[in-house]
Amino acid sequence: MEHEIGFPSDGLTLKGALHAPDHVTLPRPALILCHGFGGSCRGAGHPELARALQGAGYVVLRFDFRGCGQSEGERGSVICLEEASDLGHAIDFLEMQSCVDRSRIGVIGASLGGSVALYVAARDRRVKLCAANGALGRGERRFRFQYRDPAEWETFRKRLDDAKRVRAETGKKVMLDRFEIVDIPEHNRAGLPQGAVMEFTAETALSMLAFNAEDTIGAIAPRPLLLIHPRQDAVVPVSETESMAATAGENCEKHIIASQNHFGSADPTLMAITLDWLRRKMPA
Repeated sequence: MEHEIGFPSDGLTLKGALHAPDHVTLPRPALILCHGFGGSCRGAGHPELARALQGAGYVVLRFDFRGCGQSEGERGSVICLEEASDLGHAIDFLEMQSCVDRSRIGVIGASLGGSVALYVAARDRRVKLCAANGALGRGERRFRFQYRDPAEWETFRKRLDDAKRVRAETGKKVMLDRFEIVDIPEHNRAGLPQGAVMEFTAETALSMLAFNAEDTIGAIAPRPLLLIHPRQDAVVPVSETESMAATAGENCEKHIIASQNHFGSADPTLMAITLDWLRRKMPA
């Protein structure tokens, strides 16, 4: 069973889909899927992953963060702490579903959605386990991977400083091209959802620059944590997951997979690893 849903978050209505195993007779463990930067729950393999998890016996919620996909909110504005608030309200929504076992709720995120999932899991004890694929641990470190030349880095930082000045003096938001914030190689751009937003506020970049899920990842312990990363990821380097895994502790299971696809939530290897981990840590 799969049907469209909506739920409130800070005065906005967020849209998504709820998947439940057919003929549910008892409350089931539930999982929330978090999409990546400026994306949608309708692309990048999220529907396929949700259906695989549903088939394994889990209730699954996939939803669009505010300003993304079909959800309400300002287009071109992705603020990490606002997405963390959205995920908290998604947990509220799941807790109200009769088919959900409230004591067994987990979160699974991809890319920036993975970072948001890690951040929320560290702070919200309702989250009983967390998995992240291709996530970034420290915002500035990921940006320095994109802007490796010192001169390019200084130019980018100056763009952000100028944007802050313009906002303070005029109230006007300065917009940046999507690929200035998160560059995506041509071979990976097919993973962008249809109609993807291509311009974002400078505040979006500043939010991501200051967002450091790695700083709190240790607080997830002793709850189970799964980190997966494509070895040849050119959008978020594999070193992000390597660093987070080293910080996390013994509760963390790390898998580096042979792939270059950053938008790989439906990757067969990733899905197999995730399903095996769930069967061991939170069986349906």
